Amino acid sequence: MHLHAATTVDGRDRKQLERLCRYLLRPPFAHDAVEALGDGRVRVHFTAPWRRGTAHADMDADKFLARLCALVPPPGFHMIRYFGVYTSHHLRARIVPTPDTPAPEQQLALGFAGAGFTSVKSDDVPETSSRPRRIGWAKLLARVFGMDITICRKCGGRMRVFEVAIGPDRISTGLAEWAVARATT
Repeated sequence: MHLHAATTVDGRDRKQLERLCRYLLRPPFAHDAVEALGDGRVRVHFTAPWRRGTAHADMDADKFLARLCALVPPPGFHMIRYFGVYTSHHLRARIVPTPDTPAPEQQLALGFAGAGFTSVKSDDVPETSSRPRRIGWAKLLARVFGMDITICRKCGGRMRVFEVAIGPDRISTGLAEWAVARATT
């Protein structure tokens, strides 16, 4: 439905007022296209028969209401999509300046330098000034599970990544070291 927002009707012009109200209150289908059958089912007649000759569809009343409810868009859903020069972000790069400071939540640089590379220390991670293309894993986990995993449960301090284990052998070694450290504390 497209209705210009500046449409006005004089209150004394009853014919135009009725026409506008009929337009606004029109149903999603024609009244004669839906027929209630005797066994409690609903028959929906198509405007034109399909290629195989099907001219109507019979369904239960519940199924008909479910399909009718599916036509109603959720609140805030955009009914019209714009592409190309009509989009809201078409000239955004020319208008909005890019930030010079790095974003506070940087993606962890994994630094896959060679085949024998097994881990990265946090001191070896170079500082980058460009904004990350992806959201960091800790922030994604906080969004999904609703808890910040970078805060220590014991002291409440901020935790940091000190090693990245790559490969199953390094992961199993790291788990064994963690189990020994956990048993001694």
